[in-house]
Amino acid sequence: MNRKQTAVITGASSGIGKATALAYARRGWAVVLGARRKEHLEEVADQCRKAGGEALAVVTDVAVEEQVQNLVRSAVEAFGGLDVMVNNAGFGHYGRVHEVGSEDMRHIFDVNFHGLFYGCKAAAGVMIRQGGGHIFNVSSVIGKRGSPFNGAYSASKFAVCGLTESMRVEMRSYNVNVTLVCPGLTRTEFFGNVRGRTSSEGYQSSFVRLRTMMDPQKVARKIVAITGRRVPQVVFTPGGKFLVLAASLSPRFADWLMKFYHDDLLRRQEQTQATRQGG
Repeated sequence: MNRKQTAVITGASSGIGKATALAYARRGWAVVLGARRKEHLEEVADQCRKAGGEALAVVTDVAVEEQVQNLVRSAVEAFGGLDVMVNNAGFGHYGRVHEVGSEDMRHIFDVNFHGLFYGCKAAAGVMIRQGGGHIFNVSSVIGKRGSPFNGAYSASKFAVCGLTESMRVEMRSYNVNVTLVCPGLTRTEFFGNVRGRTSSEGYQSSFVRLRTMMDPQKVARKIVAITGRRVPQVVFTPGGKFLVLAASLSPRFADWLMKFYHDDLLRRQEQTQATRQGG
């Protein structure tokens, strides 16, 4: 009897992770969901079952390697193997590089990079033994081109890109695909969880002015559609593709674009502060 295809997804309690879990569940997959918020995780698991799949919720802090190992081990024990690993968990940090605290920088790397590394390592061992699989590492457009006020976040996502590109080649002989996923600005809880020296209100409004928000389901549909195919990377939105291309061909021009965003953001912050003080 053939086992059910199985996907492990981190950051699965909301946003891209939740949408991806539901997308796999609608295809009849078993999904193993990792995140820290137990109540939210159980709600997503229930939605996945109603969508036609099987689901297992495993409370997981990706910054703790043993918990990521347990997440993957739970998938294998419950469903007999692992076909897809979606390393999606992460958060943002707002502030200029020189304003970011050393502990804050360490923490964002613990989650955004080391958490993803732990997922890659745990999944790779299983997939090599079983002779195949697919790992998706979620980075960002600003993991391909740094953005002002996002230095810590961009740095962690640049690290994800480098790790993924190396692993993609290393895993080919094991029949394991590794795909880099670079969404643009996505309509998720990301802004509510941004850390840093100021509120995310002006930060989000400036981003929205420059780019259109993506629906997380768009990212999820793409991940599911290319599962099992050797796709090196996916960059979403015309603006995101343009920025990545500009950064590659003309870093000076890309700097000019980012300076425009930087100045616009500062103006919006000043306007927000003036409004609050006036109120």
